[in-house]
Amino acid sequence: MTMTVLVNAGPWLALPPTGYGGLENVVATLVHELRRRGVRVALATVADSKADCDESLAVFPSGQFRHLQQPYNTVSGVSAAHLQAVVRRLQAHDDIDLVHDHVEVTGPAVLSAMGPCGPPVLHTLHWDLTKHPDFYGRFSGGARVWVNGVSADHLRHAPAALRAHALGHVYHGTPQAARPLSVVPASGRERHLVVLARITPCKGTHIAARLAHQLKTPVVLAGPVGPYPDAASLAGASEAALLNPDVRYWHDEVSPYVDGDLVRWAGTLSGRDRDELVASARATLCPIQWAEPGGLALVASARHTGDCLRPRLRA
Repeated sequence: MTMTVLVNAGPWLALPPTGYGGLENVVATLVHELRRRGVRVALATVADSKADCDESLAVFPSGQFRHLQQPYNTVSGVSAAHLQAVVRRLQAHDDIDLVHDHVEVTGPAVLSAMGPCGPPVLHTLHWDLTKHPDFYGRFSGGARVWVNGVSADHLRHAPAALRAHALGHVYHGTPQAARPLSVVPASGRERHLVVLARITPCKGTHIAARLAHQLKTPVVLAGPVGPYPDAASLAGASEAALLNPDVRYWHDEVSPYVDGDLVRWAGTLSGRDRDELVASARATLCPIQWAEPGGLALVASARHTGDCLRPRLRA
């Protein structure tokens, strides 16, 4: 009998993502591998996703990532609308053997609230578990909803109630490029360092920018600013864009150092463009400001360069 898994990727970005989207890259990889192994996959995503699946469920025509950091009263209904559609699908047909959920807080909250009538659920914890202490500290899966982390350390710091529902951890990863990159020895690499991350305070982008000027060493920033993938889109944004905390952070703490020489913003890169930038750099700089449990940028950097600098600097 064929197993059917409903993979709930969420409403934020398409699968696979066209640029930024570490979680979505992981989920797209998982969907591909499940189907390759004969599992039937129903994918809850957005309508413009191109990941191969056996059934697609979507509420929104495209990713809602641009709304993610808007005020609570604006954004709170997005994941709720998406999860409502997921529950309706589960109730309509008794054919789902397992739900693999990737939607922060709303996913496990709604799916556990279904009670014993729902299928088993595995929720992957991708995020900072200190953000929602009221939820995670009181979590109850009703012997039906279970969680897994992305590293042993991730679960070690989880609240006791959440840790009691943990089945273990699975490290993040994505496939190698279809055409392997040439291995560039350290002596032959370019002079620049690279920061492969969303430009946001917890990633410490401002530290990397200051470091470039302090050491007189070029740093390339590769990642979006809020919903804006590159300089052209950010330049065309309205004044309302400043309500986005990442956009304010860019203007206040990062852009003053971006001179096109020592600090350059390459925007969001994906695929071979991203891989070649990382492979040609002297090293990847990861001045993160939180205990990231399993960053894909670190995996990609180790794969292409074997080096990763993580300075202990004051913000």
